[in-house]
Amino acid sequence: MFRMQRIRTAAASLIAASLLAACGGGGGAGSPLPGANTGGNTPIGSTGPSSLRWGQRMLQQASYIGPLTKPVALAMLAQPQMQNAAGLLSYAQQASTPGNPNYRHFLTPQQIGQLYGASPVNQAKVAAYFQQYGIGVGTWPQNLVLSLVGTSTQFTAALGVKFGYYQYGKERFIAPIGTPHVDASIPLVALNALVPIASQVHDYLIRPSTASFGPGLSPQQVARAFDFTGAYNAGLTGNGIGLGIIGTGPIDPTDVPYYGAAFHTRVATVTLIPTSPEFVNQATTPALLGPGLPVTGFTLPPRDTTPASPNYSACSSSGVPNYQQCNLEDGEAQLDTETTASLAPGVNENFYLAYYSICVNATTGAIDTANAGVTSCPAGETLLDAEGISIADFEIQQAIADNRSDVLSLSYGGGETNFGSAYVGPGGTGLGPSEFAALAAEGIAVFVSSGDTGNAACAVPGAGLYPTTPCVSYPATDTNVVAVGGVNLPVDGAGNLLGEITAWADQTTLGGDGSFGNNIGSGGGVSVLIPAPTWQAGLTLTGGNPQLGGFRGIPDISMDADPLSGQAAGMYIAYGGTIGAFGGTSLAAPQAAAQWALVLQACKQSATCGNGSTGPYSYRLGNPAPLFYQIASAPANYVSVFKDVKYGENQANQNGSLAPITGCCFSTPGYDLVTGLGVPMTGRLITAITQTPVN
Repeated sequence: MFRMQRIRTAAASLIAASLLAACGGGGGAGSPLPGANTGGNTPIGSTGPSSLRWGQRMLQQASYIGPLTKPVALAMLAQPQMQNAAGLLSYAQQASTPGNPNYRHFLTPQQIGQLYGASPVNQAKVAAYFQQYGIGVGTWPQNLVLSLVGTSTQFTAALGVKFGYYQYGKERFIAPIGTPHVDASIPLVALNALVPIASQVHDYLIRPSTASFGPGLSPQQVARAFDFTGAYNAGLTGNGIGLGIIGTGPIDPTDVPYYGAAFHTRVATVTLIPTSPEFVNQATTPALLGPGLPVTGFTLPPRDTTPASPNYSACSSSGVPNYQQCNLEDGEAQLDTETTASLAPGVNENFYLAYYSICVNATTGAIDTANAGVTSCPAGETLLDAEGISIADFEIQQAIADNRSDVLSLSYGGGETNFGSAYVGPGGTGLGPSEFAALAAEGIAVFVSSGDTGNAACAVPGAGLYPTTPCVSYPATDTNVVAVGGVNLPVDGAGNLLGEITAWADQTTLGGDGSFGNNIGSGGGVSVLIPAPTWQAGLTLTGGNPQLGGFRGIPDISMDADPLSGQAAGMYIAYGGTIGAFGGTSLAAPQAAAQWALVLQACKQSATCGNGSTGPYSYRLGNPAPLFYQIASAPANYVSVFKDVKYGENQANQNGSLAPITGCCFSTPGYDLVTGLGVPMTGRLITAITQTPVN
């Protein structure tokens, strides 16, 4: 349920659906599609056409509606042939594996581009190819992808294929009619966002509007329960550490200080960071990339609560503003920022938000190159825009490029086999794994929600699809991230544990609206695409859980996710909005990211923690997952650091019925596929990693 955040026109909702970079994917030519003749110009060259990897998987399940009636604006990510994609995946593992000669020898984005990314020649060929059709091209220093901006007419000429409308459940979107291709001499491997899977990727947030979950736990209660207080007492609040949020939608930064004031607690300052691919027409890029187009289109979204906004009068009225009109706040984004800012109040918090806007002639569909990244258009033109979760890979590329966040939190995902091989394929290849490998190679820790639909992440209720085959969520299954599952957190008013921590599941929530995806529980299970990393090798599962069988198991750890014990968050606080309990593994991931920020500050201050590391970020520890499993491998350390979660399960039920659609999974002593290794206690985790006692 890819939620489009701010689409001003009916036509724009269709255009925005085609801008979904977070889930392009696809693989192979597959079966013939409606209207397979291209009707477009044949891509120039001398060696004949070559088909691309793209997002055809969704089209095989969708209904063709008809061709476009006029040109529309499109944006996507092109993957030129990398110099050494496998080498980047390998180095990321080495840099995060204790004992490896390359452990904590981290790279810069420029080094990643030089060693592993697309070569300047390949980048230039791909860029020049699209530029000759008038398509704007941009890039980042890691050289993993090129950003493409143009009209459907331009892409038809470049890819030799027309575009049409398709229906997938309740989602209507734009996609190619036939198989896109370019000349075989062009070193282009895949196109992502060519076909969206808008109905299949979503945030992992349980909202208070679906049921009454009470006021929610205060930051102080959560901090006490997870032993953040021990770190606070040692002066550890995340000071000097960069913590990044991959934004699912817009936030109002003023809500964070209001949140802190409501709970009488210190909170971090949040900085909004726009996506900014360097377009190849700029003077700083090599001349061989050509003139390009003066189109960027990427900026921060407009603030409709400022006097300059066209919607200011409606959004500044008394009471809570209309979200659809005001573009003010996304619940997921507010939860992420308020959770991390309150639990790690010393961090430098970076909120990455991709916002793309462009003016298009209402009659011809031609792009107005003088009006990109704007909030309104001249007469006769239509403003088309998309932001947040719909173009999240642009945000990830920006986080790789600026290399300023030591920790990242991601609270979204989708069934891993729904993406297609261009984004994540067998063996852990594709754009997604390359992105997360680049982050790990820079030493950046990434925490990802494991999902809220148990072991049924591939289900798409909006399309009426309830597969009975177990399916887990990507990017949680990526080997360069920590997958964070969910638990119920029974505490008293001071945050002291009142009993056993249990897995978050139907049996503990009992408060959702009864629909699939609203009260199921901690995402977990076994990947069918991603090989098991070395740090999961040798795990033997018990209690009815399936064995890993050489594949990646998730989650790795767990934090609070049950709405009944959910941490409080607020929306529109500055405008009279309320604060209440939120849940889902969307809460667990930022809690874990905040915890790791305190670990990194302790490492930064330790005389021994940085030994053997290189570069300006010598305190970084890379992907934390290998360290979690290393600690758990010693029984005494495991008992000391982790709260082992032994009870609960995450079977998913269709439409709230009692009939399970999957048979997995169950909490057991030790590692399991519902809560992973369990819940790490902050002070004890810091002690185990830095060898510095924290009381």
